[in-house]
Amino acid sequence: MKGVLKIVVSLSNNKSITYSLADPKEGLTKAEVQAVVQEMLDKRAIFTKEALPEGMKDAYIQESDRRELA
Repeated sequence: MKGVLKIVVSLSNNKSITYSLADPKEGLTKAEVQAVVQEMLDKRAIFTKEALPEGMKDAYIQESDRRELA
């Protein structure tokens, strides 16, 4: 199964934005993702036109299968 890391960041306008990263490493923890996202926020590496990012709201891996048709 292929996985996609989804990182949901809350914005100052009470909305959120989701970033997707393909093929995350095995054994990745929410704490590791939180630390990297916080560092990116501290360095202002994440931004949008509408609002300022405030923090990580959620992080999860979404898995999907591909099944060939007969």
